[in-house]
Amino acid sequence: MRSHAVGTGRRRRPRSVWAALITGLVLCIVIVAGVLLPVLGLIGAADATTIGALNVPVGAITASIVISYLVALGFLALAFISRVGALAWIAATAAVIATLVGSLWPLVATALSSVNQVENVIPFIQNLITQVMNR
Repeated sequence: MRSHAVGTGRRRRPRSVWAALITGLVLCIVIVAGVLLPVLGLIGAADATTIGALNVPVGAITASIVISYLVALGFLALAFISRVGALAWIAATAAVIATLVGSLWPLVATALSSVNQVENVIPFIQNLITQVMNR
């Protein structure tokens, strides 16, 4: 028979909890290195190529990254404190999804900003053509 310490009400974490936590953490790191950094490089290159003409929403990008990564850290913390394997896997999956969304959102924000910028350019070009034709 195995002797158990009397008065210890804490259960050990199952291996599934550790597996979920480690898997979620590794995937989040891979997403940051493999998705976020290239996305930011692409946006920076596009901004440099247009010599600053591209309106990059730096504040919105920064806020979205910070918020989504804080959410991901919260889910990873939930996976860490969990004693149930299924809950840990759900939390780790949610952390990976939050990290992925936060890493891809800068592309969406820049694209939306560019569309708004183009919508402002078209009336300017039409007005310029009208002025040239009237001279």
